Amino acid sequence: MKDISVVIPVYNDEEVLTELYCRLNRGLKVISPNYEIIFIDDGSNDKSLDVLQDLQFADHRIRIIRLARNFGQSNAIAAGLEQSQGEFIVIMDSDLSDRPEDISSLLEVLNENDVEMVIAQRLERNDKWINRSLSKVFFMLSNLLTNIKHPRNVGVFRILKRSGYQKVCKQPDLNGTILSRFYQAGISYETAVIPKDPRYAGSSGYTFKKKLYLAMDRLLPHMKHPAMRQSRDPYFVVKEIIDIRDTK
Repeated sequence: MKDISVVIPVYNDEEVLTELYCRLNRGLKVISPNYEIIFIDDGSNDKSLDVLQDLQFADHRIRIIRLARNFGQSNAIAAGLEQSQGEFIVIMDSDLSDRPEDISSLLEVLNENDVEMVIAQRLERNDKWINRSLSKVFFMLSNLLTNIKHPRNVGVFRILKRSGYQKVCKQPDLNGTILSRFYQAGISYETAVIPKDPRYAGSSGYTFKKKLYLAMDRLLPHMKHPAMRQSRDPYFVVKEIIDIRDTK
């Protein structure tokens, strides 16, 4: 059993991965040397996989899950969670907008409160106006039409106890995105105000179409009116799990 698993979906992030790893390594060593970093290559078509394998060659605590194609961030996270072994699980973006140095702050809030998950929350969104507008529309529709209340101004960055993730796995009828399942399963949580940095390099792979599909995955399974509900189960195909420990 590891102390901490860090689950990171990756899509065309070759420019940022080395810096991400270096900062993660420095931050995690302060917390515990017994950790693993799980990178999920979500169908990247740049050199992300090559960079990850170079990093893994130097550090056996890195595990790589290679998906058969691009399944989207939420499905990539679900694939990583299935392989995680840590007592505490961190989920974060790969572009360094979520700062590795803040993992210790999330863990501190988790240990100080009787909850199963702590989610990083921004006081303000510094995104483009179109992204801010879409976010406001999403939360308005979520509160109006669904049975799940998503906290505002949060992303994927969070830490949760393994007991919380196991609670999700034991629920028989959950569907929708993996993050929505946390709320549906009734996991207790707190939010912590954590600043979000600009993207370190490159450009976001989240097109308007992908954002629309993600919103549908989050909303449709949880509609208050049964006739409006649609099942949106997570789906991914793992092409390869690359774990250097298996060859030693």
